[in-house]
Amino acid sequence: MTYQANCESDSHQTGKMNIMRKVPSVGIVLLAFLLGTISCTATTEPTQDSPASVNLVNRGNVSASVEEESIQQAFDGDLETMWVAKSPAPTWVVIEFEEFRTVDRIELIISQNQPGPTTHEIWYGDDTYTSTLYRRLANVQTEDGHTLEVIVDPPHEVNKVYILTTQSHGWAAWREIRIWGLEDAIEPRHQEAEWQLQEVASGLEMPIQITHAGDGSGRLFVVEKVGRIRLIKNGTINKTPFLDITHRVLSVAAEQGFFNLVFPPNHAMSKSGESPAGTHRQHFYASYTNLDGDTVISRFTMTGDPDQADPDSEEIFLVIDQPERSHNGGTIAFGPNDGYLYIGSGDGGGTIPEVLAQDAGNLLSKILRIDVESDVKPYGIPPDNPFATSPGMYPEIWAQGLRNPWGFAFDSQTGDLYISDVGQSSREEVNFQSADSPGGEHYGWPIWEGNFCHEVLSVNCANDGFVLPVTNYDHSQGCAIAGGVVRNSVFYYADFCRGRIWALQRQGEGWKNRLLIEDSVPISSIGTNEQGDLYAVGHLDGIIYALIPPAEKSE
Repeated sequence: MTYQANCESDSHQTGKMNIMRKVPSVGIVLLAFLLGTISCTATTEPTQDSPASVNLVNRGNVSASVEEESIQQAFDGDLETMWVAKSPAPTWVVIEFEEFRTVDRIELIISQNQPGPTTHEIWYGDDTYTSTLYRRLANVQTEDGHTLEVIVDPPHEVNKVYILTTQSHGWAAWREIRIWGLEDAIEPRHQEAEWQLQEVASGLEMPIQITHAGDGSGRLFVVEKVGRIRLIKNGTINKTPFLDITHRVLSVAAEQGFFNLVFPPNHAMSKSGESPAGTHRQHFYASYTNLDGDTVISRFTMTGDPDQADPDSEEIFLVIDQPERSHNGGTIAFGPNDGYLYIGSGDGGGTIPEVLAQDAGNLLSKILRIDVESDVKPYGIPPDNPFATSPGMYPEIWAQGLRNPWGFAFDSQTGDLYISDVGQSSREEVNFQSADSPGGEHYGWPIWEGNFCHEVLSVNCANDGFVLPVTNYDHSQGCAIAGGVVRNSVFYYADFCRGRIWALQRQGEGWKNRLLIEDSVPISSIGTNEQGDLYAVGHLDGIIYALIPPAEKSE
């Protein structure tokens, strides 16, 4: 008889986790091992396999991060044999299928010398060309012979299952791994890849970003890499740029130029509460590469004409030294819950970022958080910034361990932050920071790239302070991730080279990716107008495209 503890989170998260132990009824005390918000109820019903399910592991190719020559011992059906990493976490095991399979359950049978906490992540690859986090089993108290069971509900159509152990009590090891699902292979559906791109404006010079002012005017603002902001009004690009600072912007390298603009949350009203028309008090913020090759964050004000900014009004309040011409970041955005300005800085490129990314004594490889809408000059430090009072650390730092966080975006409804981070040699990733985060996260670079680790310097992969992404894709599917905008709690992002466009949404503990556009043109960013309509920025062809969902396509 197998006694089973059915454990589900209080928030009814996607997928069910069970812990089973082949022991007498006193084994029910094992329920206490689950921590956090997971609640458990015991049953004496024997575990039954679904009649339609078979163990699919023999239909796939398996590999492991270490001790790969013995990995088959975790798939041989014999609980007396086991795969042992001969090292502590992190370790990973990958099962890849040549054809797509429908998976409804995963069983992981622990091999462990002494009881203790372990943490495991289950990722799946599907027809979106990405690998996405399905379930994280965090700080689960396990011992030898325990079975971690994850019910995949609804069943997923996958071509890869990736099992990542980030915390182990001693050497990481598995007695058996079982992937349950339907016997017959299936054809990938790609049902979501039916959106279309529809041209709405053309003739732009290397556009980077599209956004709006949130002032009810219906205008769209397009940043051109060379140093201009163009205005689209009533579907037409104004001949006169909204702002032209080409003489101040260095844009010769691929990752230099005019990066971003953002309007403050209260842009629709002046300080006196009047409408924007006729006031000189309106302002916005910009980020660009100056002629010295460094990143500038500055403020510009409007002229009496709301369609014309004053280039001579610039107030520079932050300059970030850049050692190289790449990985310069440049995204800026206001937090919807706190009103502070968030600034993305890359690792600076070259060979030294491995040091800079681990050092809170510099501003590179970080997301910064400052107060620019108060009376403090040049800017204020939010008192709850994680390093605000830490000696030797820059108080501006909000998060670190990012290679080039291009196109991060906030969910205006919840305050959650989605961070698209450009990879180096193998992977592109999206990180997630919940609205209730106190900051201070380390997103792993350069120790981790996506959900794979490569040790550098003296910091090893086992550092449990790293926060890993929620989805990633490898360079066989693209070259550089381009964010990003959140609409209705869905994060829309793209790949610069392939032009693929995805929609990422949280589902309980896990995540779901949808492929909207299969292949198109090089996309530098995704944005919206004030009504939430989606736009893609064609960087090389100079075209702004509207994203048209299937229901809206013309017959």
